[in-house]
Amino acid sequence: MKQKVINQTANGCVFICPGCDKIHVEFQNFLFSFDEKEYKHFSSCFLRLDGAYYEQVNARLHSRRKIIVPIGHRNASMQLNRKELEEIQVLLSGENAHLGASFFLSTREIGIPMGVN
Repeated sequence: MKQKVINQTANGCVFICPGCDKIHVEFQNFLFSFDEKEYKHFSSCFLRLDGAYYEQVNARLHSRRKIIVPIGHRNASMQLNRKELEEIQVLLSGENAHLGASFFLSTREIGIPMGVN
């Protein structure tokens, strides 16, 4: 059985698995599985996030990624930078946009020291 791709970006994919009838959201190293109601709630939460606001609120945090998103477990959160948030918002919006290089992160943004492969 073939998966039905709803949307795809450089770092993620939203698809429906016919075997389990769930909507899966793959983004970087995260994989979420939802029924339709859960997916709509998850999407609406991400689409309303104001990255600039949370970057300002969390500016003093030591971490590189200042946008902190609780993901349903009291001991787990996603941390995103603004480019990552913008990409996941495009992914969840359902717009089949072909993204350019602006959604690829630089080595500085993901924390890899320059000159290290």
